[in-house]
Amino acid sequence: MIEKQPIGLAQELDALTGAPAAHRGPRCSVGALLEAADADVAASLRTVLDTTSVSATAIAETLSRYGDAVTAYTVNRHRRRGKPNGCRCER
Repeated sequence: MIEKQPIGLAQELDALTGAPAAHRGPRCSVGALLEAADADVAASLRTVLDTTSVSATAIAETLSRYGDAVTAYTVNRHRRRGKPNGCRCER
């Protein structure tokens, strides 16, 4: 236990809560693809991602045919963005 509180400790602790979180791990490949794609492709991808009747596997296989490999796990994680078990892309 700290016996003597250093001056400025409260301010430094408060600053930690306002600091942006450090991002760990690689960027979401679906989010990167959305940023790099032209407007029409990005709009179509956003639509299919929001359509729950389309499986993540089907989306991943289609995306993989046109670029880097994307897994169904990555698609599902992107669909859960904004949740604790989702990617860090904005909702």
